[in-house]
Amino acid sequence: MNNNCPELSKTSKNKNNYTGPYNVLITGGCGFIGSNFINYIFDKWPSSKFINIDKLAVGASADHVIPEVRKSGRYTFVHGTLLEQPLVESLLKLYQIDTVIHFAAITHVDESYSDRVGTIQENVIATTTLLEAINTHGQIKRFVHISTDEVYGDSVNENVPKDEESPLNPTNPYAASKAACEVIVRSYYHSYRLPYVMVRMNNVYGPRQAYSKLIPKFTRLALEGKPYPLMGDGRHKRSWIYVDDCAEAIRLVTENGQNAQIYNIGTDFEKCNINLTEMIHNKVQKLMNREATKIQFAPIADRPYHDRRYLINFNKIREELGWKCLVPFEQGLTKNISLLFEGI
Repeated sequence: MNNNCPELSKTSKNKNNYTGPYNVLITGGCGFIGSNFINYIFDKWPSSKFINIDKLAVGASADHVIPEVRKSGRYTFVHGTLLEQPLVESLLKLYQIDTVIHFAAITHVDESYSDRVGTIQENVIATTTLLEAINTHGQIKRFVHISTDEVYGDSVNENVPKDEESPLNPTNPYAASKAACEVIVRSYYHSYRLPYVMVRMNNVYGPRQAYSKLIPKFTRLALEGKPYPLMGDGRHKRSWIYVDDCAEAIRLVTENGQNAQIYNIGTDFEKCNINLTEMIHNKVQKLMNREATKIQFAPIADRPYHDRRYLINFNKIREELGWKCLVPFEQGLTKNISLLFEGI
């Protein structure tokens, strides 16, 4: 007689039984990535209804969602915070939500240094409150958690890209809060069978991004002819992905990602900050028909710890889900600068 308890096979445990989406709750859908995702996905999911809850923090705007979507009967905006659990529970119940895509978060690394407790409150506590509401509701078929490559930590001395199984080693308060959110999400999977998938993304850029972020900030400074603030030696490297490519990756993960799996979303468009600034400067000079001018930097205080590089392996999403990056960095940057020049 075999007294051993049978193990749940990895295949059955992680099998994608998801059908949908039908009624989608988007958190933080008035922010940069969230609003671009709604605008991108609205026509691709023509039978879906979208509920967008956002507290409208600095940089977010209800108008980031395009008029075509805002005027549709398939879209509802709710001004509120995830910290209001009764509100979230009421939305889940009222709209019979089957899919949650969780964008809402403080994403500014510098802000996380100056307001560490607030970052934990808005990222970790708010995510936990959302999960509690979902657990109470009990009808969710898919929870899509949006995370960041920063949870892996600094790759400055490493040439092997971090894959989804690499250990987490966050080095700043923002990254630590996102790593904590990931661990909590996975705990709800093990304890309460939360049907989640997760993405970790490179630096995203595109229209409607807050002016505190590097590309829109430096584009505005270039348009105004002002010097560019420079942290440290300016050799910190980041890989960049256009927001529409990011939205398509999230669509594929939502529809076809395996349950309880993580997918890195990245590109090979790696630039150090000095080279990126030079690209922005030269493109703006050309756009405004200015004579070539020497680039001017204004040194500013560096972060307490400033990761030199994030290097991730994104083969999994390409091989399993067929995702590919369609917008080359040069093309995306030119388009983005033109939109900023036009005031969009």
